[in-house]
Amino acid sequence: MILSIVFAFYAPYLKAQEVVKDTIINNYRIEELTFVSTPKETYFLNQLPASATILNKTEAESSGRNSIKGLSGVISNLYIPDYGSKITSAVYIRGIGSRFSPAPSVGLYVDNVPYIDKSAFDFEFLDIERIEVLRGPQGTLYGRNALGGIVHVRTKSPFSTPGSTITLSAGSYGQYRGTFTTNHKLSEKAAFSLGGFYSHQDGFFTNSFTSLKADKGYSAGGRIKLAYYITPSWKAEANAHMEKSNQNAYPYGTYNKTTGVTSNPNYNDSSSYKRLLSTNSLVITHTAPKWKLSLISSYQYLNDTMKLDQDFSPASIYTMSQSQNMHNLSQEAIFKSENNKNYQFVSGVSGFYQKNFTNAPVLFGTDGVQRFFQSTFDRLYTSGAMPFRMTVTNPVLPVAGEYDMHSFGFAAFHQVVLKRVFTEGLSLTLGLRYEYEKQYLDYMSTMSLSLRFNMPNVPVPVNTTIPAVVEGKENQDFGQFLPKIALQYNFNENHRLFFTSARGYKAGGYNIQMFSDLVQSKLMGGMPGSGGSAPASDIEKTISYRPEYNWNNEIGYSGEVIQNKLSLSGALFYISSKDQQVVQFAGTSGFGRVARNAGKSYSTGAELSVKYKIISNLEANFNYGYTYSKFTEYTDNQNDYSGKFVPFVPQNTVSLFLLYSKALSGKFIDKFSISAQYNGAGKIYWTDKNDVIQDFYSTLDIGGSINFSIFEVGIWLRNATNSRYNTFYFETLGTGIAQLNRPLNFGTDIKIRF
Repeated sequence: MILSIVFAFYAPYLKAQEVVKDTIINNYRIEELTFVSTPKETYFLNQLPASATILNKTEAESSGRNSIKGLSGVISNLYIPDYGSKITSAVYIRGIGSRFSPAPSVGLYVDNVPYIDKSAFDFEFLDIERIEVLRGPQGTLYGRNALGGIVHVRTKSPFSTPGSTITLSAGSYGQYRGTFTTNHKLSEKAAFSLGGFYSHQDGFFTNSFTSLKADKGYSAGGRIKLAYYITPSWKAEANAHMEKSNQNAYPYGTYNKTTGVTSNPNYNDSSSYKRLLSTNSLVITHTAPKWKLSLISSYQYLNDTMKLDQDFSPASIYTMSQSQNMHNLSQEAIFKSENNKNYQFVSGVSGFYQKNFTNAPVLFGTDGVQRFFQSTFDRLYTSGAMPFRMTVTNPVLPVAGEYDMHSFGFAAFHQVVLKRVFTEGLSLTLGLRYEYEKQYLDYMSTMSLSLRFNMPNVPVPVNTTIPAVVEGKENQDFGQFLPKIALQYNFNENHRLFFTSARGYKAGGYNIQMFSDLVQSKLMGGMPGSGGSAPASDIEKTISYRPEYNWNNEIGYSGEVIQNKLSLSGALFYISSKDQQVVQFAGTSGFGRVARNAGKSYSTGAELSVKYKIISNLEANFNYGYTYSKFTEYTDNQNDYSGKFVPFVPQNTVSLFLLYSKALSGKFIDKFSISAQYNGAGKIYWTDKNDVIQDFYSTLDIGGSINFSIFEVGIWLRNATNSRYNTFYFETLGTGIAQLNRPLNFGTDIKIRF
């Protein structure tokens, strides 16, 4: 950020060679009627030696895709399970993903700014220009936590066509959404865009215990973007985004493995999620005739609270409340060549700092005290292992937990492209990045158990309190080189064949969800006659997990088979993963989530994308992905999962988007359009044992709109076939828990442009 401020202040006085605005605009490429500028890529996105998918504004907004979760299944081998709240947004690409650690396996960027923690991934889209998805490890240019790929969301430039838009939507299940966006040029040098939204839903699922909606909620927020040409060659762009969310969350029900039926939510304690998210950035670019400098500074603040009925039953077993106060700072400087020479390069340095204070108390209810403590004491007394009877006098038992996490890192990278190697049309890309990260954790978890001892021949019971405290400090660091090599052969401007090999890396971390188990073990170790508690070395081993690595090898093709009518792209890939980060619930006796590193796994498959203009007014976009992902070495010291399919990875993803639009010049109706979106995914294995499966499912969304001058009226129907399937599954306390998808719903939109 300091670099950006300094350059912004001194830019008007720098005596670097200036270029006129016409030259600057030539550094942009028009793709599907959008202006594109990428600070890192030495190719335009549709020419990269990698599998890339670009969704334009119409495709990104179709079928109500107002957040990143709406992209699931639309893009080949991209899958995002719906866990029931905005805090959990795990993204899987080609079988690579993570659902428990805050660090993602697939990176998210918004207007070139990284979103470091996936708790911030699920935000409402506003004024989106396009969405780009790069599949396969992108660590060389984008660094840590991009071993599956990246998703890049781009909002509209303030210098785009001036105007304002108001959109009002209403639908079944109490769905309401309103947005306002506007952008204006203040002068030839300055422009701004502004937008805001409000979104509400009454909920799709009813909690049978409370008779209240389990997923009712709202979100509201806005974005402002300012762009200013300091000189013809220096440009500054400031962006501020804020969003507040408040939702009932986690509409989970029990799952019957025999019948395959998921019940409606039925639990007594409330589950909810509240979040305040603010993202601010400053991007300064200097464009010279042969090179470009980009300085990208960002600060993100996240404050949230999650409340969870962890047993998801009518019993009062245990609940959890987690509050995060997170600050993320990042700074990047990128220097890139922009010319027609054979040698092209991009170099950069980056750094980040993250501070996250988490307060995560667990409360054992009356049934939980009986199950986890009193029943154990009764069993010991009955078996004769304990000579006196112990009675827990706590009606409920709170477990406090406070965790202060700090991490920082820096990186340097360099990538070169030789546009002509040996022969015309053959290019070579070589890249290398060094990434370093340091993590600190200060932790304290406490509980206090009140007991009454009834001893033989002692008429008066003895009351005592046994405390348990687990506290300490841990730190760990990681350093990693991330190489990349790619060969690409361009037959001509419309056809290319490429091979890419790259290494991906996801940082290790600490699992604070195991502290409730640790403090319980500490408590039991402090009981009379026990053998004591676990040593500090066992605590470090329990809460930490190592980095994850992979190698991605792929060969692909893309081209325009029939000019202006049929384009085709596809790829074959093989990914070898080491130390894959996995999570398991502790089982029937424990209640935390155990994080560990699986030995080895692999993922192989194929992708195909076809865009076809059937007739002048009818277009089709077809995407198919196949992923076959298995563990080759993985044991948890109780079970051997080698040869099992990796959970949460759909073997097939299918989408077909049809759009018919026709302009009626001179008529009362200016234009009308009809669209249909078919999505399918499966089969999905939910557990490491592969004993719970979601078979292939599909949905159909239909929409239509009519334009009357500045007005547009639309209708939409989502999940028209009312397909029923599970979007998420896990097991806790020996019981299967799942979440169903949203049923058939419908509504209408009104859009006004002026």
